[in-house]
Amino acid sequence: MAEHTPEDKAARAAILERGCSSPVKTATGVWVRCGSRIKSKCKSCGELYRGDWAAIARSGVFDGPVERFRFYLLTLTAPSFGRVHRVPREGGGRPDRCGCGATHTARDAALRGVPLDPATYDYAGQVAWNRDAGVLWDRTRRRLRDRWDSLEYFIVREWQDRGVLHVHALVRVARLEAPSADALRVAAQSATAVSRINGTVVEWGAQAKCDAFRADGDGAKTIWYLSKALNYVLKDVATGAGEVPLAVWRHQVALGDAARRMRCGRDCVPQSCSSLVHQRYGSRSQVVSASRRTKHRTGWSFTGLTRTVQRRLRRVWWESRARDEAGAGAPAVVPAPLEDLAARSRRELVARGWAAP
Repeated sequence: MAEHTPEDKAARAAILERGCSSPVKTATGVWVRCGSRIKSKCKSCGELYRGDWAAIARSGVFDGPVERFRFYLLTLTAPSFGRVHRVPREGGGRPDRCGCGATHTARDAALRGVPLDPATYDYAGQVAWNRDAGVLWDRTRRRLRDRWDSLEYFIVREWQDRGVLHVHALVRVARLEAPSADALRVAAQSATAVSRINGTVVEWGAQAKCDAFRADGDGAKTIWYLSKALNYVLKDVATGAGEVPLAVWRHQVALGDAARRMRCGRDCVPQSCSSLVHQRYGSRSQVVSASRRTKHRTGWSFTGLTRTVQRRLRRVWWESRARDEAGAGAPAVVPAPLEDLAARSRRELVARGWAAP
């Protein structure tokens, strides 16, 4: 849509000035941020997204009566779907011999997670596990709350190098019923679910970890670690090394092909289905979520902080700034309301016949 008026150009310039690299003009003629969650696509919007969720994570650790609770970092992984290259991390100690016969170093980072034998690797099983991971976490959450009623959580789903999701969860339990870290790990790892698509049993992998941490510097480091995973997709993880071997691209192509052949619902016809699940290696889950406040629960955030609240506060700040500038004789450019930006943008893009982000 072309720009016609000075006001239109000024509105777009205001979005660019705030750092968004790809402002979008809505059907109503308003310029808004692109709203990308991926840092490699838009650094400014990706950082805004990361910062919002990091603030919510902190509000469930530092902004309440922390002396009444115990805090844990729970990590759950997916099962094995085939042998992959073993590549050490930078500074990870003496490397082990890989199944391919070589002894890799950190310079081979791009090979990390790539199957040793793509012909026997269970690509179909891996994308199906990604698809059903949300159901598995829901059953895990219920199992934990059946045992510890006060449990609240903040969960980040991160891509492993092999192209499968794993879960990091900040967990808070009242001290009066708080379990040991090992008891919490065992209870979570032993949870299972049944796929709603094909009735198969979905379970966690053999590797799981749970550590207790304090609401102090340890907590701040834990939240910082989790927030790094919020802006990245699988392609960002796999191509983090300088030179990327052909095997990496072949692995991602095979994952994408398996996801396109997979049924995402009971009535799904993969060849004609437009669900984004087929483009996300089977993943249908949000990258990050937190337990919500209800009549009987505090939710994760002690203060009730949500992204909607953060958007509202930003809007109030921008309107206040615009009024101050207008009073000083400068033109006031007030950004569009932000509370329902994502939902409104999707409706408008669909109405135009475009693919929603």
